[in-house]
Amino acid sequence: MAQNLDIDLLRSLVAIADHGGFSQAAKRLHRTQSAISLQMKRLEESSGTALFLKSGRRRILTESGELLLNYARRILDLNDEAASVLRPDPLQGHLRLGVAQDFADRGLAAILAQFTRSHPAVRLDVQIDTSSRLVSAIHAEQLDMAVAFQSPGDEGECLGLIPIQWIVPKPFLWQPSQVLPLVMFAPPCLFRSRVIGALDQAGIPWRVAYTSPSLPGILAAVEAGLGVTARLAAKGSEKSPLPALKPVELALYRNSFRSSDALNALDIIIREYLKTEDIVV
Repeated sequence: MAQNLDIDLLRSLVAIADHGGFSQAAKRLHRTQSAISLQMKRLEESSGTALFLKSGRRRILTESGELLLNYARRILDLNDEAASVLRPDPLQGHLRLGVAQDFADRGLAAILAQFTRSHPAVRLDVQIDTSSRLVSAIHAEQLDMAVAFQSPGDEGECLGLIPIQWIVPKPFLWQPSQVLPLVMFAPPCLFRSRVIGALDQAGIPWRVAYTSPSLPGILAAVEAGLGVTARLAAKGSEKSPLPALKPVELALYRNSFRSSDALNALDIIIREYLKTEDIVV
């Protein structure tokens, strides 16, 4: 007789694969690491095969584990879709979300995927732009919610700080006696203010050599050697001889004239993602 696979165990298996290990999956699912380990032991027993093998201090999926992971994703997608559709009062409506360009690369896809799986009847429109334009769109009631970087005096709710780092060409041949060329967004821009403030305080001469309205344009100009910029720091970032930069504040902005269960659900998913993925400090 066929053995039924436990949905909760499959969800933990997917979390381990998606978040890089047992401890990270435990944080994501609000469980202890020992509970996740016990779940995987039960899943191995019910599936009748070893799913993990040790590689140094890490555990990696076996060939059978990778096969089951593929099925687990499909099973969970169908389960979550059915559960959402069969809810007595599924959330409906239309939400307009704005997201700052840098943060869009830090988990926007995961947030949107979770929201649309949980609330498929809600239409969600997303606008990627600079923080200043997003805040203006909130004031103009053109957006219902925005995740953007907070400038002094803004009324958004600060969710935490994110370190920023210098992005420099390779090789970086600049000398402290030289004028430092900058690649920047046009003002107003919080990153621009952080950069200029740090350079002025350190007594380093600078000039804006290149301005672009898009993040890909900024990064392409740096790669071409036109100057340096500053963006969100990544884990394991290389140190730079340039002065340290103050972190930026990530904030949540909500249209005070719009409130709905769907908007509140999106709010919760954004906060939970930031918390479980250690995006902010």
